[in-house]
Amino acid sequence: MMGSDTDRAVSSVVGVVLLLGITILGTGVVVGLGSQAFADAERGATVSQAGHSLTQFDSKAAIVALGESSSQRVDLGPSGNGEFVTDGDAGWLRIVHQNATGSGQNETIYNASLGSVSYRNDDVVIGYQGGGVWERRDNGSVMRSPPEFNYRGATLTLPVMRVTSDSRASGPTTALVTRQNDSRQVFPNASASDADENWSDEGAPYGDNTAYENPVTSGNVTVTVKSQFYQAWAEYFRTRTTGEVSVDHDRNRASVELVTVASIGEFTLNDVISNDRLTARGQAPGHSLTDFNVTFQTESQGSGFNNYDGGFYLESDQHQFEYLVHVPSGGNPDHLELYMFYRNTETNEQHVWANKSVDADTGPVRIEESNGASRLVVDLTAGDATNGLNLTYQDASPDGTELDWNQPFATDIDFNHTADGEPRTFVENDSATTYLLTRHYVAKLGDEFTVNAHGTTGGSGGGVHLDHAASKGVLDYDPGAGGTYITYLHVTENEIQVELD
Repeated sequence: MMGSDTDRAVSSVVGVVLLLGITILGTGVVVGLGSQAFADAERGATVSQAGHSLTQFDSKAAIVALGESSSQRVDLGPSGNGEFVTDGDAGWLRIVHQNATGSGQNETIYNASLGSVSYRNDDVVIGYQGGGVWERRDNGSVMRSPPEFNYRGATLTLPVMRVTSDSRASGPTTALVTRQNDSRQVFPNASASDADENWSDEGAPYGDNTAYENPVTSGNVTVTVKSQFYQAWAEYFRTRTTGEVSVDHDRNRASVELVTVASIGEFTLNDVISNDRLTARGQAPGHSLTDFNVTFQTESQGSGFNNYDGGFYLESDQHQFEYLVHVPSGGNPDHLELYMFYRNTETNEQHVWANKSVDADTGPVRIEESNGASRLVVDLTAGDATNGLNLTYQDASPDGTELDWNQPFATDIDFNHTADGEPRTFVENDSATTYLLTRHYVAKLGDEFTVNAHGTTGGSGGGVHLDHAASKGVLDYDPGAGGTYITYLHVTENEIQVELD
């Protein structure tokens, strides 16, 4: 019996020891897990704060870099277990103009380091670079705030923001931002050079001593960024530009090849009426026009085109082209009048074409009535070079044109393109289709021209009011240079120093 009591006593002691051990172990695990969770929460809060601080830094840095202030101080907050770092050699940006000046040569317009101001905490890096704020975790990156980079249509505006200093700080940190130099104009730039200039030299002028001038009339422009945030740069290029984006993961690079919109395509009268002009860019040389048609629609049911004058006028630096449709008065006319005009504004050579008896009911220029609405259809590219609606070369000066066509017209003219039966000579009373004339004159306008509509509303127009939203058209042409050239380039270099304290 004594042995049994002893065994029970020993068992009780062992049980108490085990219970205490389990309790201590569990408490340690809980404390450890709680400490880790607290540390993770603290780190997340610090990283988030750093991100907000660098976004604020971004706006203050832009004020300094673009010359609105000589200096700005920004409170970046605590660094926690991380640190704030400025690195003047972090990443770079390069701009290359391919086939510059039509020479087949490539010109490096700009190539310099971007630098950065970043917060680093283990595998997280949040950085200000190139006027934007970015975040990298593990092997990926995202944009927090967009860079100073804007490309729309055929215009690139790029104030390159450079950080040129090196420093680091931990704990509560402030950043003093100062402008290092005045903004430097990179492009356009009229700088001249000596006879030793060649295509391997970076910066103005071009390798053939041509100045950096707008508009850029040949080639295409590629912007490449090397950065630890390259994936986020690439995504920005994809979503905010109309360029073609490529990524080099092995070298941490993102590139965008800037591509202009090739043609206007579909439009409404709202887009082109009352000097709200559209600009067409990228037309290939020769007879590249494929489609130019417009349907004018009246504003209310039962309203027709009685005594109406309307059309389009297109202009480039030295060429003007206008067409006019005149609807005679008197209710339901059986015929319409169509005129086309062209002028070379440097030589004052003027061409005039007319057809004063266009069938109003059929053909590519006609009036339609449908569901109570009245529509004037004008399809200038219907048919082909020999079959279609013909106009006669003759002297005519109708009322209702937007441009002044009171100059004498040339007695004989030469069409010198290599399409649609050209080269060809015309004299007074010769005829040609609207297809041939429109393609020829739009080709004369070159690779950039403005497009505008006009029309009478009330008064001599007999009270004709158009529904600008319902009136629609199409202007399409084949693009030149593969659709990969840019027209306007505005680049500046803006340097800042950042002292961390």
